[in-house]
Amino acid sequence: MKKGVIMFIEIPKDGYWLKEDSIKKVEELRNARYMGYWCTKRSDGESWNETPVDVFYQPNPDIEAGHSNYFGLHIRDGTLFITDAKSCFSEPIIGSICEDGEIIVSRYRHDYIEKKGAMIDGGRDYTRTNGCKLILVEINGAEFSFKEFGDDDFVQDIAGPEGNN
Repeated sequence: MKKGVIMFIEIPKDGYWLKEDSIKKVEELRNARYMGYWCTKRSDGESWNETPVDVFYQPNPDIEAGHSNYFGLHIRDGTLFITDAKSCFSEPIIGSICEDGEIIVSRYRHDYIEKKGAMIDGGRDYTRTNGCKLILVEINGAEFSFKEFGDDDFVQDIAGPEGNN
């Protein structure tokens, strides 16, 4: 990657479940910011759901009612459901760096993304790349931040001693 390139994640205009106009309505109604579509953890707290939810950040949740800063929307059998989405960002996310600084991420299992010379697949369950530079993506509030690692240490920590699969 070239020096001085600003890294960023492009948030899709359409969600996994909602179209852009519906996302804007939710943002206005709930004073929320759309964060993209991401997988939540399963009820076991260890593994990840295979289908993402459209995630919104709400800066002032009703904590006394048990709400968190993140809520997710999804549709099942034609009905819109809301869920706590804080688990989406409870752990760092692995991303691949494109030449222009865009970070691409695989948001759910078998979400194969290839763009500008970089490739990533596996969602939160595993990481498969084309050997491009990897980075950790962390979320604090409504902001994405990025943390680079040395290649050897990073691959060891992420994929174990065998390296990337």
